[in-house]
Amino acid sequence: MSARILVVEDEFFIAQEIADLLEAAGFEVVGPCASVPAALARLAESAGCDGAVLDASLRHVSSLPVAEALAERGIPFAVVTGFSVDQLPARMAAAPVLTKPLKGEDLIEILRELLAAG
Repeated sequence: MSARILVVEDEFFIAQEIADLLEAAGFEVVGPCASVPAALARLAESAGCDGAVLDASLRHVSSLPVAEALAERGIPFAVVTGFSVDQLPARMAAAPVLTKPLKGEDLIEILRELLAAG
């Protein structure tokens, strides 16, 4: 069984690129979710996820509630952002942070490390 990765990204083409990268690497994609409510609803589902890729800002709304929900459940996640790390809330900055534009191999490597550590 492959790891289930929640993708939380509001930009359609970036979300699709991330989903394609994950599927090519053997992960099962959950979502993508383009809003905080949609991501929280996916987390509440019984199947849940094993890890997540989380955009720091979804249509100018912080995705911090999703980061907090992931942390409470012990689900590892990486943050994707166009912001610098020092602009992120502490809960997000504590996770691995990748800046846009993404390098697919970096994302896959970080997710594998997070899942292996968990």
